[in-house]
Amino acid sequence: MSTRAWPRSDQIAALWHQWRHVVALLSFAAGVASFVLIQRQEKVAQALVILLPASWLLALLEPWLIRIAERRRLLRATPLLLSYLGQALHQESLFFTLPFFLATVTWASAQAVFVGGLILVALVSIVDPLYYGAIAGHRARLWSFHALAGFVTTLTAAPMLWQLTTTESLLLALTCAGALSTPAWWHALPRWGLLRGLLALNAGAALIGCGWMLRAAVPPATLWVSGITAARSVDADTREPLGRFERIDAATARTDGIVVWSSIHAPRGLHERIEHRWLHNGRTVDVIELDITGGREAGYRAWSRKAALPQPADGPWEVRVETQSGQLIGRVRFGIDAVADVR
Repeated sequence: MSTRAWPRSDQIAALWHQWRHVVALLSFAAGVASFVLIQRQEKVAQALVILLPASWLLALLEPWLIRIAERRRLLRATPLLLSYLGQALHQESLFFTLPFFLATVTWASAQAVFVGGLILVALVSIVDPLYYGAIAGHRARLWSFHALAGFVTTLTAAPMLWQLTTTESLLLALTCAGALSTPAWWHALPRWGLLRGLLALNAGAALIGCGWMLRAAVPPATLWVSGITAARSVDADTREPLGRFERIDAATARTDGIVVWSSIHAPRGLHERIEHRWLHNGRTVDVIELDITGGREAGYRAWSRKAALPQPADGPWEVRVETQSGQLIGRVRFGIDAVADVR
């Protein structure tokens, strides 16, 4: 009786080498699909991201798996296969989350730097000479990739899977990034025994602190504004803005007040508190908190009204829609003229 031979690890590695770049394309497509389905079929979106938080576990097991493979002749290609697998997990995490950040970024802000860097890192993960020459062979850089992949994955998945607020998701993502960056610091530091480990832990904690200080540059991956405008009032029945404007005279603004209306998308089941931050000539004059609920296909319509205007009120105004942690979701700019335009 003949027995069927199982493929050897080198055969699997050769097959994976041929098709591995398809992972990036499929991951990006899955990210787009998940972003589109986030309001309509959350269960499908959740199924697509449920495995992503495990993207860094392979790195933890890799040293032990390589030792096992070295003792087995049929597994001699396992180290190469593990490298391919690590690359695939990086591609999956980076390209899956990329559509979320592309859709929620405010380009005329510091968020453009973060998203631009994420695009660059994602491209590095699919260019073999760069990835294997500059990343995979250097443990500190490889763990830095794990830290970034863990950060963006947690930031994207947490609101959909566990209905965590944007602030809670950011704190959890920063904690993951700090923990995963510790081995990167360990490999980057000189061999100073116990001091090396203490410094690595402190560096990971410092990264969390720095990330929190720079949080305004990180787009809220699953929270975005689909519409925002300045208006004179809001229809109570339709909840739509009335009398939209880009410029208004001070007398009318003082008489009628000013309303800033926004439509905000969030995952179903998510309860979030956002802020309308009113700025006049670049200085904050008021902060109005609003509670929103995710799941509405057209977005949750929320607005704030300002009747008490400073003196003088003319000049450029801006209302920024932010999370409670200060992450920018969207903004609108308008101007108030000192006198009415009589032309």
